[in-house]
Amino acid sequence: MISFILVYLIGIPVSVLLHELGHAIGFTLFSKGKSYVYLGASNDKNKQNFRIGSVNFHIKWAYFGLCYVESRNTLSRFQNIMFMAGGPIVSFLLFAGAYLTSLEVTYYEINNFLNGITYFNLILFIFTSIPFIYPKWLKPYAGLPSDGYQILTLIRGKSN
Repeated sequence: MISFILVYLIGIPVSVLLHELGHAIGFTLFSKGKSYVYLGASNDKNKQNFRIGSVNFHIKWAYFGLCYVESRNTLSRFQNIMFMAGGPIVSFLLFAGAYLTSLEVTYYEINNFLNGITYFNLILFIFTSIPFIYPKWLKPYAGLPSDGYQILTLIRGKSN
């Protein structure tokens, strides 16, 4: 029971934050521009908490986030693809790491926590990688394209 609460209160928000940080890292590798990682709403109420290099963090406890970048239009198609792929790549690495670690852990509560992280990051990887427009009922993302949709659009050579 405690492991479920910890996954819900800590594991999911941290996984979302790391997913968005993956986008920021993908952008930073190919650009000198600034990136803004948001956990929670991307509005004036979510003030900057800290900055590491060119990555600015705006963190409020939440189950959703986004990564906003400056001068994305100056990136090449490949650089934009790497920016968009950064989040799903991090989610996949978190999934794989948590899964492999859970195979070695014998303590019940820690194993349950790792299983929760494993499943959440697998779901996060799949649902951000599938090309589609988020439905209206998914409020923070309603009407926005998934990472996979944006990558597919870039591969097809259409503008962002």
